[in-house]
Amino acid sequence: MYEEFYKLSEEPFRLSPNARFCYRHPSYKKAKAYMQYALHRGEGFVMVTGQPGTGKSTLIDDLTSDLMDGNTLFANLTCTQIEADDLLRLVLLNFELEAEHSTKAILLHDLERFLHTLRREGKRALLISDEAQALPSSALEELRLLTNLQQDNIPLLQIFLVGQADLRRTVLAPGLRHLHQRVVAACHS
Repeated sequence: MYEEFYKLSEEPFRLSPNARFCYRHPSYKKAKAYMQYALHRGEGFVMVTGQPGTGKSTLIDDLTSDLMDGNTLFANLTCTQIEADDLLRLVLLNFELEAEHSTKAILLHDLERFLHTLRREGKRALLISDEAQALPSSALEELRLLTNLQQDNIPLLQIFLVGQADLRRTVLAPGLRHLHQRVVAACHS
């Protein structure tokens, strides 16, 4: 109906987010600017929160389409109702690393070796967790610990947490104060 009336080449109102059809309202622009600023700095966490349907997943797609230059390798986690050890496995799998039948120590070693290799190649690693409000505190703490992986005082992994307003309350909880201290930019739309 819309396509014919407005002479559109494809359907604009779908349940699946599509960055090509996003409306870049002021909150959207602000959140993307925060993410781009943090990418430029290359360290810390970025937290973007908002109500369902405000374009957070579309924002991720929009941002990652800008990262196709090859200098930033990103992994986007969208299934986040998992505990810390499974989250670590999911991180490795999303970076296309082997994660089966390994102990946590081996998983961490393999991830760190991979991140060092990226750094030597002049590339950076970005982990984006969409729907991060579903992550338990232990998984958020595991993510924080991954930012301890450094080379010459430069973090080897940067993390963006994107989710609903509950994420902000969780990160501000006393038990996650060390994570909150590493948030370099936070935006709520």
